[in-house]
Amino acid sequence: MSIGLFVIDDHPIVQAGIENVFVDEDEFELLGAATTLAQAVSAVRARPPDVILLDVRLGDTDVTAAVTALCVAAPVARIVLFTADPRNRQIPAARRAGAVTTVPKDTAPAELRAAIRAVHDGSLRDEPAPERALLTPRQHDVLACVANGMTNNEIAQELGLRPTTVKAYWQETLQRMGARNRADAIAIAYRLGLF
Repeated sequence: MSIGLFVIDDHPIVQAGIENVFVDEDEFELLGAATTLAQAVSAVRARPPDVILLDVRLGDTDVTAAVTALCVAAPVARIVLFTADPRNRQIPAARRAGAVTTVPKDTAPAELRAAIRAVHDGSLRDEPAPERALLTPRQHDVLACVANGMTNNEIAQELGLRPTTVKAYWQETLQRMGARNRADAIAIAYRLGLF
């Protein structure tokens, strides 16, 4: 049974290069490619791949939001971040959101095939540190209250803090999680099983 692969990259030359890496390999089936997150979500929902190769810099799309959306659209797919800069600051948050690993774009074809194979069979899964370790206990308390639908004023009353202090804790929590808003943060937290 072949490994179904879906590629998301907004550079046609990169897509063509990846296709050349896998086209003559019976072990892999290239299910398709997309240049935007919207195209990708629609495609992987209709035909879920085993592995998604996702460009970290996909136009103006936030990679953490992209990973979260793809995890919802194709829950069984394993997401591999594909990047020219493995030190990109957005990668840790994207990994915490559900991406399995990161592969540099200068990887040799045989190594890329090996990485996809290893991700598929579960032998390559270098997990990031748990999200809880990135948050102080108070930030985690605020996150839990947000997940319960509480407003800043309600959180302040619940935790015995000032609303401005709650707001400061929340901004720090969003930054540490790499989340843009409450929905992003809650999605990441639930995916990690923090609640």
